[in-house]
Amino acid sequence: MKKFKIIFAAFAVICMSQSVSAQKNPFSLDFNYNYSMPLGNFKSDIISNNSPRGFMGGLMYSFSDKLSAGLGFGFQDYYQKYPRALYQLGKSQEVSAVLTNSLQTIPILLQAKYYPLSATYLKPYISLGAGANVIDFNQYLGQFGSSTTHVGFRAQGGLGLMIPFKKYSSSGINVGAIYDYSPYNKNGYHDLSNVNFQAGVTINLK
Repeated sequence: MKKFKIIFAAFAVICMSQSVSAQKNPFSLDFNYNYSMPLGNFKSDIISNNSPRGFMGGLMYSFSDKLSAGLGFGFQDYYQKYPRALYQLGKSQEVSAVLTNSLQTIPILLQAKYYPLSATYLKPYISLGAGANVIDFNQYLGQFGSSTTHVGFRAQGGLGLMIPFKKYSSSGINVGAIYDYSPYNKNGYHDLSNVNFQAGVTINLK
């Protein structure tokens, strides 16, 4: 949470320093379908299934034709049911049961996009983000279940391409890929990092 406050303060300073020059620049709304693939310990220990159930959105403010920043938000639903197996409950107790893991994440991030070739029709971009990750983890061993909710840190970086609807338009179609770094130190687990593929639209709100 301390990291989140530092990032938020830095973002506020940037906004104030650019306020005069940015008055003529538009707001835009990003909305992307998100397909997520667990990595590392997330994939091996919690959920190995990819998740097609997600989205990412953001309200962005353009400081120039090369830089925009704003607030991002999203949702992703992961689900895995493992075949019946023997699980150790204690030193001398085992149970045969079906293990079901259900995990939902809600990221709330400060985001920035940099367009290195903004003068071209096709606009490749680099995206960065950091902030909070609300995690709801439900685990069922047969009929016995547990549920935990946790707020952790999340950071992301990605590459994408914006294809304008028409020449010189700041609205268009987005396609891209993002890596999410998401530490998680609960219930003996350590990581929720993942890679995501996105497709959606950017709408100019001017």
